Amino acid sequence: MLPEGLPEGRRGSFPMPATWRPELDTAVDARFRVRYEIVGSEGAPLLVVAGGISANRHVCANALDPSPGWWRKLVGPGLAIDTDRWQVLGFDFLGSPGTVEPPGRLHVTPGDQADAVVALLDHLGVRRVHRVVGASYGGMVALALGCRQPARADAVVLIGAAHRGHAQATGVRSVQRRVVEFAIRQGRSREGVALARALAFTTYKSAEGLDARFPFGWEWEDGTPVHAIDRFLRKRGDEFAERFDAETYLTLSASIDLCELRPEDLAVPAWFIGWEEDTLVPSWLISEAARRVGAPAGLRLLRSEAGHDAFLLHSPAYEVALRETLLATEPRRLASSAG
Repeated sequence: MLPEGLPEGRRGSFPMPATWRPELDTAVDARFRVRYEIVGSEGAPLLVVAGGISANRHVCANALDPSPGWWRKLVGPGLAIDTDRWQVLGFDFLGSPGTVEPPGRLHVTPGDQADAVVALLDHLGVRRVHRVVGASYGGMVALALGCRQPARADAVVLIGAAHRGHAQATGVRSVQRRVVEFAIRQGRSREGVALARALAFTTYKSAEGLDARFPFGWEWEDGTPVHAIDRFLRKRGDEFAERFDAETYLTLSASIDLCELRPEDLAVPAWFIGWEEDTLVPSWLISEAARRVGAPAGLRLLRSEAGHDAFLLHSPAYEVALRETLLATEPRRLASSAG
């Protein structure tokens, strides 16, 4: 009997084909595994779901694992991605712990992750899924899959994601990676990951959102003035470093900046959702991707002080937009709307 209110869940893993190698690391001597989790009733239409680089196969609480998943506010019974209606398939990105042996830093692209999704569908005996839904880095993966393997999905949904990074975001991530690399050389890799993640958090929220949450002011702490935002960033960085090793961070952070896709190559319908306040993946870049897609494409730009992190949070306008991408048979060009 299932725990009350929780959907069914099952997990598995399997090896990538022995001959498979990352497209930029063809000489690497390693073995790769795909680890996955499926939530929802067997026989329901299947959605492949992927998030930011810190996301994993555990998307939401289920009977197998009742702990909160990374998309807990949007995926579950009765939520925007309703597990009473859909099956949701999550996976660990290649380069994450448990996916490569021996572990180490790799050069992987969103296209490599798309290869892993296709191998996963083959493993499960699934020819075609209803949607590939990708948010942040996962949106790049969804776009890559739609470009490379259009026969495997009815449509793709890109949330807070585009076909490439932009100079400011790439520059910030480059500094984060240099922090981690310096820390590794000093034998303090965990501290490096914590610092890099703390810096990353300053780009995930809008300036207005951070200022509203952390009013200006400081207190003395061990003889040093410390602001509330500083305590928040330290806490988030330390929590992240508890579960993310340095090599994984370097691999997946760099993978974002190795993304260079042509929206014109997308051969399936696509929906794009973004936020005007997002500085990490700005609305102008998402709009550019949507304009360049050759297949039918819908664009919805929303408003949120959460900035890039809005993809993780519930809001009425976001829920409406997300449900529409799953239920509509074909996108229609949507005007930007606040929400």
